[in-house]
Amino acid sequence: MSSRVAGAAAQAVSAPWIDAGDLEDRLALADAPEAHKAFARDLARDGLAIIDLGDDLLDLCDRIDTETAHHFESGATRVHDAWRRSEAIRRVATHPEILARLALAYGREPFPFQSLNFHRGSQQDIHADTLHFHAEPGGFMCGVWLALEDVRPEAGPLVYYPGSHRLPVLTMAEAGAEDGGTTAANYNDLYGPAILRQLDEAGLKPNLAMLRKGQIAVWAANLAHGGSKMLDPGSTRRSLVLHYYFEDCVYYTPMLSTKDRQARRLPADIATGGWRWPRRAGRRVAVPAKQLAAAIVYRLTRHTPRF
Repeated sequence: MSSRVAGAAAQAVSAPWIDAGDLEDRLALADAPEAHKAFARDLARDGLAIIDLGDDLLDLCDRIDTETAHHFESGATRVHDAWRRSEAIRRVATHPEILARLALAYGREPFPFQSLNFHRGSQQDIHADTLHFHAEPGGFMCGVWLALEDVRPEAGPLVYYPGSHRLPVLTMAEAGAEDGGTTAANYNDLYGPAILRQLDEAGLKPNLAMLRKGQIAVWAANLAHGGSKMLDPGSTRRSLVLHYYFEDCVYYTPMLSTKDRQARRLPADIATGGWRWPRRAGRRVAVPAKQLAAAIVYRLTRHTPRF
């Protein structure tokens, strides 16, 4: 546990601090800057909080653009795990100010496991990451979105529903899919309408994240979010998305799981170039041999420079 959280986390953390009813008591005991505590409060309240480090990340934003530009010149719409060849992405992913805020908000040490780069607005349907990335105990995952340029209204800004992270986690079964029968078709046909109904019944309204270059939006795993409509098809919305898990958890993919089988993940660790083994109460849990073999092949076939 980070020294910034020392004193408040001697006990076992079974749920993220932002989900605990005694968040203020925990923050009062934590040796952390007020800006970090304000971040934790915002994340607990809205499910999304902004990190603004001033001009600190501007040079890294430009470097990320330079190091990933060739992917988009060849027609890619998004780039998966460019961190393996981009030092700038790894420096953002492991930035101490980001890690310290996440450690305080969640009460466990975070690690970045995935990166996605976008050149234009994603226009992605509303969803919560808990369908794609989940953890046991629940809630120990979050998304981090870095604006590589000022976000303009016509470029399809990130859209999110403040407070939706407090809603029950929506599963494919609850959306109407048969157990183990999730497909691309029924995901689109069932999950999308189901989460919109859930949001409507809760009376929650969308908000746009109009970030400036170098600002970061962090969202909780169960926050409903997506990409708003691009009003100008030629506009850009260059951005970096990072996903983080936390130590000592079991990591899995809910939409590929069944009632009897958890589709466990062996997530990468961007800080080391290796991976993090899922654990329960400090002890390793089994990962399917196929998943382990795929992780080994993936690591051996992708160059990861050190920095």
